[in-house]
Amino acid sequence: MFDIAASSFDTFLSYGFKTTAFLTGLAALIFVHELGHFLIARKCGVIVEKFSIGFGPKIAGFKSGGTEYLIAAIPLGGYVKMKGEDPTEELPDTQGSFSAATVYQRLAIAFGGPLFNVLFAIAIYIGVYMVGVPTNGTVIGKIHDNTPAQQAGLQTGDRIIEIDGEKILYWRQLLKIVHNAPGKKMEFVIERDSKTIITVPITPNEKEVADLFGDKETVGLIGVESLMRRVSGIEEGSPADRAGFQVGDDILSIDGIEISAISDLKAAAFDKPGQELNFRILRDGQEQTLLLTPELKSTTDLKGNVESYGYMGFWFSGVMVTEQYSLLGAIQRGLEETWERIYLISVSIKKLITGSISPKTIGGPILIFQVYGQQADLGITYFILLTAFLSINLGLLNLLPIPILDGGHIMFFLIEIVKGKPLSESSRERASQVGLFMLLSLMIFAFYNDIMRVFN
Repeated sequence: MFDIAASSFDTFLSYGFKTTAFLTGLAALIFVHELGHFLIARKCGVIVEKFSIGFGPKIAGFKSGGTEYLIAAIPLGGYVKMKGEDPTEELPDTQGSFSAATVYQRLAIAFGGPLFNVLFAIAIYIGVYMVGVPTNGTVIGKIHDNTPAQQAGLQTGDRIIEIDGEKILYWRQLLKIVHNAPGKKMEFVIERDSKTIITVPITPNEKEVADLFGDKETVGLIGVESLMRRVSGIEEGSPADRAGFQVGDDILSIDGIEISAISDLKAAAFDKPGQELNFRILRDGQEQTLLLTPELKSTTDLKGNVESYGYMGFWFSGVMVTEQYSLLGAIQRGLEETWERIYLISVSIKKLITGSISPKTIGGPILIFQVYGQQADLGITYFILLTAFLSINLGLLNLLPIPILDGGHIMFFLIEIVKGKPLSESSRERASQVGLFMLLSLMIFAFYNDIMRVFN
């Protein structure tokens, strides 16, 4: 009875922690978005009557400088209410009203929320990269047969430290250089056994591969994968948790199949749901054996195809190093990371609209809750990085030209600039009704996808 009570209490604490992480991250995203509208409105001389985090009944609040600041009961959004924002509202004095602002000022106010979301992400990336981010080092795990790496004599455990005179610290650097140099002979400097330095020439093969979205691209490949077999996180209540795995365990083999890279797990475990597997691990310098039975689960790929796999419940990492920069380096890296995320999200949205990506991949609050909980379990750095990614996502989604979103308002103001006069009230009202229907439909569909994921 005590064990059951203790387990229930641990579960309660776990969900409490995940809920706190979810609400904290969501509140930060909403606050920053609405702050953008608020500050630019004030800069344009528009009076802000309410600044609310959340919708619905008021939980807490105060009034200062003519603005009421609120925290409301439903934490799935927020709003800034400006004087004269409702065009049907009759004002005895239009000074300081949104309707009296120039069209360019109103355009700037509408753009302020998405802009601040992106700036918030940049600030997060700069701060995180100044402190330091754990990332995969350049230790080689798996070497594929009949590849330039095998022909050059590379071995599992080798660490690539230099390519053509450029120091290589992170796996992403290695991938970028090799991918951009198909057919180019390069000098690789390798550290072996932490003491021997050797230099070998390697010419990446030119090969057509599929990117994240399934599109074909030609890149250079040398035939190596990062050494990745360390357990970096464990899902509570998962098969790995029940089997006794611990963070920091190195998985050496599964049923006799040597593990040196993430791809080795497919044949060894992902393809064997329901089978009891023998895991040989290294823990604190001692080899041990653990038994684990992967659970049958399914996932939906970007094309909407449902795939079954053996779920174990742990995350893997390679030989980690800290990616850290000075202020100027962190600014450059932060801008680079932000642009990569903007590109990724923009392409994803485009492919969703064109049907190249299945709408089943759309997620809602439940999925965000789950991901926030997982990232918070891995540490504050991962939690903060997820917040940056979601902030960019929120900013870009709000720029979609859907009435009632910021992008819809921006579209109306651009039409007003071109026509020289605003759209008629009836046209705006009809467009807003369509936009509301689209948004509600999308929210219902996202909730449906979330629920189906939970049941699956």
